[in-house]
Amino acid sequence: MKFLNPKWWLIVVGGLNILGGLMNFFMGGDTATTALEAQYGALSTRELEIATGYEEGWGIFSIPYGILAIASGLVLNSDGRAKMAMVAGLSFIATFITLLLVSNSNGYEVPMAQFIPLFVALLGLTASGYLHMNGDASGGEGV
Repeated sequence: MKFLNPKWWLIVVGGLNILGGLMNFFMGGDTATTALEAQYGALSTRELEIATGYEEGWGIFSIPYGILAIASGLVLNSDGRAKMAMVAGLSFIATFITLLLVSNSNGYEVPMAQFIPLFVALLGLTASGYLHMNGDASGGEGV
């Protein structure tokens, strides 16, 4: 299944992670204002500064994961890529489900529609790893 090649799923998901991290960093103030003021009303300057700092920090924190995914896609052999794709996909799915549950239980509702494309990408990444776990050479050696 050329479409579910772990090499390219790791590279694409890594690139999307870097892009999302950069967007969050550069648009942290807008994200904080939109998300928090919609939920809690007008924020003080200090509250907005703190929320913006968290959004920017979240963006910066996301970038190394994208770099690691791209490096995994380029450096590991096909069996290693399959394992990394599966572990990375499952761990990110678990992290985001936990984030959604914790955030929503604290009254900070995370818009689910924003996470649907992310979950689709993470399911594709996980599936690509699972389908190539047994050392299937079509997992992308030299592809």
